Amino acid sequence: MHRNSLFSLFISIAILSTAIFTGCAEDASISEQEAVFILPNPPNRKASSKTPELFIYTNSRITSNYTEAYFYFFDSKKHYSYFSPTENFDDYGYIKKRGNSTGQSKKKPYNIKFDEKRKFFGMGKAKKWVLLSNPYDPTLIRNKLIYDLASNLSFIFSPKSYFIDVWLNDTFMGNYQISEKVEFQSSRIPYDSDNGDFLFELIESEARNNIKEDYFRTPVDSFRITLKEPENPTPEQTKDFLKKIKRIEKSIATKNFMEYAKYVDLKSIIDYYWIEEFVNNPDLHTGSIFFSIHDGILISGPAWDFDLALGNTTSAKKASTKTITAQEIWWKKLFQDSIFQKITYERYLQIEPYFDNLVNDNKLGKNKMDSILDFFHDSFHRNFSDSGWAYCDTLGLTDNPEKKQLSCLYNPVPLPTFDENIHYLKEWITERNQYLKQTVSRKLDELSHIDITLEQALDIQDSIFRNK
Repeated sequence: MHRNSLFSLFISIAILSTAIFTGCAEDASISEQEAVFILPNPPNRKASSKTPELFIYTNSRITSNYTEAYFYFFDSKKHYSYFSPTENFDDYGYIKKRGNSTGQSKKKPYNIKFDEKRKFFGMGKAKKWVLLSNPYDPTLIRNKLIYDLASNLSFIFSPKSYFIDVWLNDTFMGNYQISEKVEFQSSRIPYDSDNGDFLFELIESEARNNIKEDYFRTPVDSFRITLKEPENPTPEQTKDFLKKIKRIEKSIATKNFMEYAKYVDLKSIIDYYWIEEFVNNPDLHTGSIFFSIHDGILISGPAWDFDLALGNTTSAKKASTKTITAQEIWWKKLFQDSIFQKITYERYLQIEPYFDNLVNDNKLGKNKMDSILDFFHDSFHRNFSDSGWAYCDTLGLTDNPEKKQLSCLYNPVPLPTFDENIHYLKEWITERNQYLKQTVSRKLDELSHIDITLEQALDIQDSIFRNK
């Protein structure tokens, strides 16, 4: 029997079983209840929106393990920026909950995957995709702003993403951000663990344990990490990783440019620093900080997870636009070298137009925030109207019992409206950029006695890498 026929039969049996044993489904969060397939045929959708739509059907409770699902995808064929259309499709696949802090929200984020590689909006073909729910970001756009900014910097990969409207078992779940997954793959991070490459995440917070992952400390600095690639390292691979990271950490500990330049990719580690510094990321010590080791060299990125950054935090220090906070982990030792300081400050002046272009039109074109809002504004508003999600308030309650309350576990109480939260974010970014430009100019004046420039430092490193 054809798989679609089997699937339709499965749906019919599921619906009948549910009718007999459970009656009507409870009015609860979809991810918390036993989800039921409603329709074996394409959903009754309205094509009035220019935002693409994804309908997901599953008969199983969605947990941290993949469960079977069926996907209907509809594209409006009208696209923001450089993205291209995706053909409408329906396909069998899998879904599971994802996330650490966001996984605790009622508006769940998900990982989805398919048996065959799929291509969304011109992004590279892959089986695995991420559905970010952005429940703690009252603007919904912080992650996309920084992912897109990072794609213009010195990273071999920065996740591309797009906003879509998502339904789960015909319940409108609101606006989601479909994103490429951080993984080794030809269309993403083009490294290979079989060739001695590694992808790892720095997770200092032990509260963010995943029972499916192993954690250990780096040999010199004792930073807590978990390997992402390879997923299940052999003892030999773990030994090889520890040998390489020890050599890298020892080179950094010398605080000698000619030594650490052999093992640390200057371009990516400087650009990653400026992203973390600019957004004043409260998650810098807790997780989602990614590095790779390729050909024995430490490479920073990709940049990931900024929903609580850019002023959206209960930490007064991290919410401030006038603090320097990211000179931590390996950057702490690197900044003790005056050469690294100078070339890093010089780099900010090079890339500052990208930070400025987040909120201001400049030589790079129309600013990114308004460009995104022009296209997705209606979808963002539907997230808080049609879907029923409501911002938290000081009591964590809403005066409308029909609203599905979003909690404020980690972020401050948002301003009352979406547009007010957008205005706050624009002002925060503007003030942050002004402060960093002033700070960088002052630091460069203090370091004017250092002869080496950023361009010279990169030329030296290129020569080192060629002769290795």
